[in-house]
Amino acid sequence: MKAIIMAGGKGTRLRPICDLMPKPMTELLGKPLMEHLTELLKLNGFQELCVTLGHKPECITRYFGDGSRFGVSMQYKVEKKPLGTAGGVRACKEFVGDADFLVISGDAACDFDLSFLAEEHKRNGALVTMALYPHSEPLPYGTVLTDRNGRVISFIEKPCWERVVTDLVNTGIYMISPKVLDLILPDAPFDFARDLFPLMAKKGLEIIGIPMQGYWCDIGNSKSYLRCCLDALEGKLKISPAQQNSLSPGVYAPRGLPTSARLIPPCIVCDGALVGHDAVIGKSIIHSGSRVGAYSRVVNSVIDGGNIGEACVISGSVVCRGAVLYPDTVTASGDVIAAGCTGSPPAPESKLSARRGATGLCREISCENRARLMREMSCVLWEAGADFTDGITLVDGRCKVRISPLAEESSISVEAIGGRENERLQICKKYSELAEKFGGKSIL
Repeated sequence: MKAIIMAGGKGTRLRPICDLMPKPMTELLGKPLMEHLTELLKLNGFQELCVTLGHKPECITRYFGDGSRFGVSMQYKVEKKPLGTAGGVRACKEFVGDADFLVISGDAACDFDLSFLAEEHKRNGALVTMALYPHSEPLPYGTVLTDRNGRVISFIEKPCWERVVTDLVNTGIYMISPKVLDLILPDAPFDFARDLFPLMAKKGLEIIGIPMQGYWCDIGNSKSYLRCCLDALEGKLKISPAQQNSLSPGVYAPRGLPTSARLIPPCIVCDGALVGHDAVIGKSIIHSGSRVGAYSRVVNSVIDGGNIGEACVISGSVVCRGAVLYPDTVTASGDVIAAGCTGSPPAPESKLSARRGATGLCREISCENRARLMREMSCVLWEAGADFTDGITLVDGRCKVRISPLAEESSISVEAIGGRENERLQICKKYSELAEKFGGKSIL
């Protein structure tokens, strides 16, 4: 089977971690992220690969070559100008031929059963089958609502909490019929989510969404990169590390480290990394080219080629290639240390929005996962003619009902507007009881 890896982005939000390389070459457990994806594709029967390139293409072509070293065949399409996600895939039309193919983003980590996605695509006969992932924090992604048969009925790109109606997000992994390529404008920017999928919906062309089992993480920024690395260490993301030498359960490191160095599982010290005497490393990854000085302590961190001086305390941080930390340096959780600086914790990436004031009778329902609860409610209320452009809204009798998540806590609100007071009370009671069936608990 054939697959296209989209690897043309600059990865601006992941800087300074990927300052010296394209984003798909960011290291994860000692290997480039794209190498892990190549292993996953091969495992699932995708051995003919085409890679769309843009930023620093030589870094990828030089490393992977024709793909034979990794048990696949690999060719490349270098974009002279940005063509968008769908436009870049259309440029691979000659590679695709007349067979259905897979599209996968080169900057996300996952361990999905992609052969299952291919089987579902063939069984449903849709033009596009997208891999969906249940995410408890769906705001940075495109959310996708499906009917009971898996047919996509609504897309909402990067919603605020008040507009979340499902926890299923678009992973950017698709099985596609080659017929779809004829819908994509040639030699012009064209995106899947922004352009192609709305066009297909307008034409009445079916898109199927399949919730996937396993792990998926869009490595969009330093926070998600560190989280993904630690998840891989803990085995939540099932990938193989570059360092195969196991010194003890959960500890991978080369032989010859100082006997006084203490390695607390899970941790990985890659070949080519140096660790000083009496250093302590716990739940961390020390990539090749890194140096950890004597007496230093590294916890919940990734040392990605940086130089750590003696008696440093590195906690919850990423130290990038070329960074030099002087002795006795102490980092704080969330620090990303670039070459030539020690930096400070980054500002929060987003602020919680203020709670929207109710204009009618409102009841609040607490829950463990507000996005998942909204998905359950959406599946039921779609058949009742609900609209999903701003939370869930529908008309019931003389009342208008609005159901939406709260931004600052794991709760949803049920608001009834119009009608008489007793009608609003009954409406709130009705939809609160529905939410309770899916695990919610009324608190107001």
